[in-house]
Amino acid sequence: MPLQMAFGITVRDVRAVLAKHADKIVGQSDMSDEAFATAIYFSFSEEEMDDIAIAAMDAFLDDKPETEGAHRAIRKLLIRRGVLDVSRRAPSRNAGKSKDTASSPASSALAFH
Repeated sequence: MPLQMAFGITVRDVRAVLAKHADKIVGQSDMSDEAFATAIYFSFSEEEMDDIAIAAMDAFLDDKPETEGAHRAIRKLLIRRGVLDVSRRAPSRNAGKSKDTASSPASSALAFH
């Protein structure tokens, strides 16, 4: 039985991490949030899914919510893939939301497993 079956990782988990770190997303282009989260979720390898499940179980053993551990692991994967850029500062409240339409690490990150 794959480890990810022990903790049910879903598109909802990816979407939650993306929503929490929306100001750090690089290159979502014109994809909807749901489509972007779905594409990322289905690009995770079995090893990456197992890593997320292990992080969830570790959080449980530390008396923390499993989702906290899973979301932290998803965030790390998204940073490693270039989907999240943690070096970016949050935009000011007056700045409008503009999405980078050029090719970016995020779009290519969806392709590798």
